[in-house]
Amino acid sequence: MSQLGFASIETIPRLLQLVVGLLGLIFSIKGRSRGVSGLMVGAFVVMLVTTVAGMVWQFVLVNLSSWGDDLTADEIRWIFMGVGIPLDIASVLSWLLVAIAVLKAGRPPRQSGPAPYPGPVNYPPVAQPGFPNPQPGYPQTGPQQPNPPTQQPPS
Repeated sequence: MSQLGFASIETIPRLLQLVVGLLGLIFSIKGRSRGVSGLMVGAFVVMLVTTVAGMVWQFVLVNLSSWGDDLTADEIRWIFMGVGIPLDIASVLSWLLVAIAVLKAGRPPRQSGPAPYPGPVNYPPVAQPGFPNPQPGYPQTGPQQPNPPTQQPPS
């Protein structure tokens, strides 16, 4: 099998990653309207760029014999390391961004100001027996005293 054939077979996993990255990018862009983090969009963009760059690099290596004839083994290793390390760092960065975005999505958004009243649904509450009903919209100040029982005139 030729070098091009081997390179084509070796890119199949990267093509699958490219499809997953494209789907993730599409769904994360659609999810932005529902509050999905922008980190997720950025993560998929970085993932797509690194996947495409890795595929291009794989096909550049097919022609190594044409451009690497006068290079020593150490020089070729330096080239591989100089290309491979940034690609790996960018790939790790994309997965780290995905993880951070997933963690952020699991938490409720922060609200500024005081915490909401966790009281019952039927606010204002009904007064307990012996106490006057609160007026809606007007705060009650001070401790409430029970209403004294009314005196019945002697008959």
